[in-house]
Amino acid sequence: MPGDLHSVHAFLRLVEDWVNRLPTYQWYEDVLRGAGSADAVAMFAVDTINAFAHEGSLASGRVRAMLNRLRQLFVRAHEWDVSNFVLVIDSHSDDAEEFRYFPAHALRGTTEARLVPEIESLPFRDRLTVFVKNSFHPANATSLDPWLMDNPQITHFVVTGCGTDLGVYLLATYLHTYLLAHNAPGRVIVPADCTDTYDIAPDLARELGILPHPADLCHQLALYHLAIHGVTVVKDIR
Repeated sequence: MPGDLHSVHAFLRLVEDWVNRLPTYQWYEDVLRGAGSADAVAMFAVDTINAFAHEGSLASGRVRAMLNRLRQLFVRAHEWDVSNFVLVIDSHSDDAEEFRYFPAHALRGTTEARLVPEIESLPFRDRLTVFVKNSFHPANATSLDPWLMDNPQITHFVVTGCGTDLGVYLLATYLHTYLLAHNAPGRVIVPADCTDTYDIAPDLARELGILPHPADLCHQLALYHLAIHGVTVVKDIR
């Protein structure tokens, strides 16, 4: 057992070091040139709603602190003539089965389910496509698949948002496997500085009747696991 514990600690140090050494991408050299044109690039954000940043049981200061960076990434993409912007966001029914595993959040029609001001105030807000979901998966019972089929010219996906180990992880792996399944050349890129996840300490988890959620660990392991799948994980895109 002591040897196994030592191996676990060594692996976690390896993951932390890997995250700290992630490369920085440049918009033109590393994204647009590979895609061929701005029309082949789509910007995605997951769960950029008040429930995960500004109010409610799952609101997180970590996510809130990330939102201005995400906003600026969208603005830079728009300046590079990217026009495909997609939001995939929670909008739950009162009886959502997901509430068996997470505290109630983002109830349909409440302020928790509204877009965060950082996204709502974008000057090109009217160009954002919004898909709502009743689970943390981006494609189950949503309009994502029809949208992908209607936009075969899009081969490069930049995925941001919340949480790294839930919605972002599922969306990035889904888009990556979508490309693989269709033998389509392309890439899924996750900039680590524009995604984060929430933290729930053991004491609070016991009160809520759910499992603890250590944000640093979950964030880093999700990024590492995305890279194992073949998703391109970078520090940021400038």
